[in-house]
Amino acid sequence: MDLEQPVIRISVRNLVEFILRAGDIDNRIASTDKDTMQLGSRIHRKIQKRKGSNYHAEVPLKIAIEEDKYQLVIEGRADGILIESATEEITFADNFNHRTMPIDCKVTIDEIKGMYMKLDLLEDAIGVHRAQAMCYAYIYALQHDLSAISVQMTYCNLDTEDIRYFHYDYTFEELADWFEKLIDEYKKWADFQFAWKKL
Repeated sequence: MDLEQPVIRISVRNLVEFILRAGDIDNRIASTDKDTMQLGSRIHRKIQKRKGSNYHAEVPLKIAIEEDKYQLVIEGRADGILIESATEEITFADNFNHRTMPIDCKVTIDEIKGMYMKLDLLEDAIGVHRAQAMCYAYIYALQHDLSAISVQMTYCNLDTEDIRYFHYDYTFEELADWFEKLIDEYKKWADFQFAWKKL
């Protein structure tokens, strides 16, 4: 009798923070202060509403990776996916909803982060933030058979509402190599977690 494999679940955010985080980014934003969280959510919605009809907000993404003894499920919600330039369109099922997607298109994963830090002090996107968007980009590109995909980091100062963007272009191969290394690192912990639960 074939029993279903046990499942280990982790969110994209928790995955990248577990593997890549080094030190506090900004102790004021790291807190779970209710007002700060509400302000951050409001800023997210405000930015998303400005983006137009090619922008799809709060898109759930999930991937299941079969390991020898368990299934590793990684899931999250992309803040936004921008689909641009179309000559003709195809219909695809996305979470049981049928939508159209251009055959010849450019897809950008948009990750929005609210912070109190002055944005001109940022020389590049913060590593764990960019990694989160790269995970979404990999999952989306894999599921939609894209050879290339872009990532945009959208930083917004919560006090001034100033915005700063960082943009990155990736081939699917680049993201696949990067994602495989990330998962290899996490598997060390997942294997231990599985063995401990079994014990």
